[in-house]
Amino acid sequence: MKKIPRNSIFFIPAILLYSFLAYTLRFVQDDSYITYRYVANFLNGHGLVYNIGERVEGFTNFGWTIYLCLVGALGFDYILVSQLTGFLFGGGVIVLTYLIADFVIDTKGKWFVWLPVYLVAANMSLAYWSPAGLETAAFAFFAMLILYWFLKRSHWMIFSLLIAVWIRPEGALVALILLVVEAITERRLPRFTITYSAVAFILSLPYLGFKLSYYGSILPNPFYAKTGFDTEQLLSGLEYTSRFMSHYGFWGIGLVIPLFFFRHLSSALKSLWLVVVFYTAYIVLVGGDVLKVHRFFLPLFGLYGILIAASIWYLCRRTVRKTQYMILVLTGGTLLALTLILPGEYVRNYNVREKIFTKKMGMLAGKLKESDNTNFSVALSTIGRFGYELIGHDIIDMLGLTDSAIARHPGKPVPGLTSTWKERKQNVSYLLQRAPDYIYFSTGIKPSAPAEQALVLCPAFQQSYRTVGWSFVVDSALTSGRYFVAFKRMRPVNKGTEPSYPVEFVQLYKKGLDSFSRGKYADAITWFNRALKVSPKPYYIYLVYYKAFCHLQLKQDKEAIKLLNWVLQQDSLVVEAHRDMYTMAAMNNDRNKMILHRKWLQKLVPWYLPRIDSLTNQIIARARKKR
Repeated sequence: MKKIPRNSIFFIPAILLYSFLAYTLRFVQDDSYITYRYVANFLNGHGLVYNIGERVEGFTNFGWTIYLCLVGALGFDYILVSQLTGFLFGGGVIVLTYLIADFVIDTKGKWFVWLPVYLVAANMSLAYWSPAGLETAAFAFFAMLILYWFLKRSHWMIFSLLIAVWIRPEGALVALILLVVEAITERRLPRFTITYSAVAFILSLPYLGFKLSYYGSILPNPFYAKTGFDTEQLLSGLEYTSRFMSHYGFWGIGLVIPLFFFRHLSSALKSLWLVVVFYTAYIVLVGGDVLKVHRFFLPLFGLYGILIAASIWYLCRRTVRKTQYMILVLTGGTLLALTLILPGEYVRNYNVREKIFTKKMGMLAGKLKESDNTNFSVALSTIGRFGYELIGHDIIDMLGLTDSAIARHPGKPVPGLTSTWKERKQNVSYLLQRAPDYIYFSTGIKPSAPAEQALVLCPAFQQSYRTVGWSFVVDSALTSGRYFVAFKRMRPVNKGTEPSYPVEFVQLYKKGLDSFSRGKYADAITWFNRALKVSPKPYYIYLVYYKAFCHLQLKQDKEAIKLLNWVLQQDSLVVEAHRDMYTMAAMNNDRNKMILHRKWLQKLVPWYLPRIDSLTNQIIARARKKR
């Protein structure tokens, strides 16, 4: 690799800026905990598994996972090391950006090579992902290193390609793209890429052999859970890419301007431009990423910056040196400011939301352990931090990322069921046959993921599962706790494990819950009534309950009590109905009803009863003040 130049002092402000942003945004991404659970099970002697006894490769970062296993075996904190390593590789991306820019940009425009360096250093998404515990920055580094050695036609490309493939399967995609790029730019058989890719493949055979013998598949299980192609996926990919272009790609000027003088570009710049185009096309075709902060574009951050810098250089290369410097300072300063400003609020909002979400899932798992000392199992669609906190318990991923039955043998798509979720495969019949002790929805009571919506359409789920809840504070800005629920299996799961209720029912029910969460109770009642009209009997108990609760919020007590009594006549295991009836009995000083409903609450959610008493006393105190 080329030696760092004497003017390497210019790296210092860039690294300091990157370090400041990374420190400000530092957190551990929820998905990182999937890898951590594999590492923990390995270190505990259970093998490289998510659930003990189930050999499923539910991660797409094999090399990263093995690295953390080695770190943990040496006695280090593998979570902290994953963050520090990611941070260092993020810094490596900045250095590689300089080296590639220095190689492809004309020597007469040497000062322009620093522009992409600072654009990458100011990239908040690089600072967001690098210390987040995932392999993202490490893969971006080695993907860029493959390109660097490819441009220099160095045998070191074998090493970087080998490591990249170990870290993520997309390393093979980089090799394929370079094969096509070499064939286009040199207009002949791409001997260099074919030769070195073949060597890297041969060296990877032990790795592939292990995966095949241990997991029974070369491709990781998430590949089966996520693969598929349709119009919605393509539109999602276009939206994901257009957001990147508006935040960091400066609306594609780095791709468009080089087209005007493409014939005059060096072979290296042509290759770089083609790599960016093909890799961007891949991102579009796969539908972008579930994790929205430009994660898939990390290997391209520096390359887009280089194309922008090269474009500016080509436009002003015939001007005098002073003019070039002025253009560099003015355009560079403007682009640097835009790099910080345009995505700023977007990245910070996601950062805050992810921190709160991860904290919530950890606390929810902790509350569940406190309230249930059995070896319970849980099914949910966001398994990261939650699953890590419950090591030793079976965790069923409803999306199939760590469950081969759901990923490879999904249930039939439910006609008419729509969702914004990228992972749409589900097998609710298999899930209900496993009869997990708890099922947790990603948005609480509301079915959001396709698998969650399909579950609500199953009579077995409606009849066998009832909610239990916990109250705790997640956001330090809040002064009181929020109520979080999970569905607990209260009765044996028998027949009715296939979706049989009409799709319109769950869609209307979901819209009612959306209105309810926004405080639009009258609108919510309208949606719930429409859901009741299309629903067969027996009515879903929580549909009626939340209609009753909306009436309570609208001070329509008579109608609310009527519905709550109906709910408890149908099923005495509905915690929320007992809670509301207990509170109303307390307000009316009805001791007999208070005792009745308190006994049920003591039986169903004894850990939550002190909180219910506290809330009830607050409600009574407010009512007395109004009098």
